[in-house]
Amino acid sequence: MGSEAQAADMFKCPVCNGNVKTGPDDVVITCTYCGSTTTIDGKEIGDHLMEPAVDENTRLQAFQKFLDKNKGFNKSLVKAAQVVENRLIYVPVWTSRVKADTWYKGYKTVQVPVQRTETYRDSEGNTQTRTVTEYETGYVPVQDEIHTDTDEPLLARKGAALYGLEEYLDSIDLKSTIKYDYSRIKDLSPEMLNAEIGQDEYEKTVHGRVADRHRAQAASGLTELFDCRTTTNVRGTTYLQAPFSLIRYKFQGELYKCALNGRTGKVVLGEIPITMAQRAIWTLLGMLGVVLSGVGGEILYYGLGLDDGIAFMAGGGLAAFLGIAMAFFGFRVLLMTQREKKG
Repeated sequence: MGSEAQAADMFKCPVCNGNVKTGPDDVVITCTYCGSTTTIDGKEIGDHLMEPAVDENTRLQAFQKFLDKNKGFNKSLVKAAQVVENRLIYVPVWTSRVKADTWYKGYKTVQVPVQRTETYRDSEGNTQTRTVTEYETGYVPVQDEIHTDTDEPLLARKGAALYGLEEYLDSIDLKSTIKYDYSRIKDLSPEMLNAEIGQDEYEKTVHGRVADRHRAQAASGLTELFDCRTTTNVRGTTYLQAPFSLIRYKFQGELYKCALNGRTGKVVLGEIPITMAQRAIWTLLGMLGVVLSGVGGEILYYGLGLDDGIAFMAGGGLAAFLGIAMAFFGFRVLLMTQREKKG
């Protein structure tokens, strides 16, 4: 029974005969021994793309630079941060060029001026007439087209469970890709994520995504959209393996995360600790804000009772505003365990 469960989680590479661990939804497998990429049925993925990756030290230096930039009052953060994990993960992405053409009909409402003549009596009791302009709702038919030709990368996984992965996907640059060559990254010991979405499913998904985008664009300027048809031409579909890096580090006994672009080594999103000393400083700032806003309110109220109290009102209003802002940010930091910063 145990051997059957183990076999269900293993894939035998058709190129090197190595046993590769797989997940239940994997449909495209990259061998962690020889780097060959094949479908779950053993069909080889031909020419596909990859982004090269920087080494572990380069990623570590970029991470330390990120901490130094965002340390704030915490001067010891860079030296005291203890890196416990520095992973390089190649994530699978399908990408293609999608030409989309949409034809749509609808209507939008406009205010149409309508003039009418009315009779009235003037101050002397004489009957007079005048023209009055009123506005009524009118309906204008709209018939238009939308045409786009865009790159459409899509993560070939059914969920982006890794911290910062969604932000990383936005930083992928298709112009930086090269022909897939596992030998160029093998020494970096990358973790290769398999695809859970195949090419056919990707092309159906990307058609729906582009069609929904066009429909939203068409509907944005209309009162009602009642006919919208989109045709797509998906071409040049290719499999892309892109380097994502995840660093975990300890500081004062707590664990924090940082996501990096594995190609450039730059941080895309990271957690910055907030120490007890920082919380104390921000709490004090918040309390001062409460006092300042109270004093400012009193001055403002006093100025309202004076004939020439503009200066009092302006000064009191400014003090109250600054006090409220100080109180808000001060007590907000008090409730936070860490800050999140983009690289």
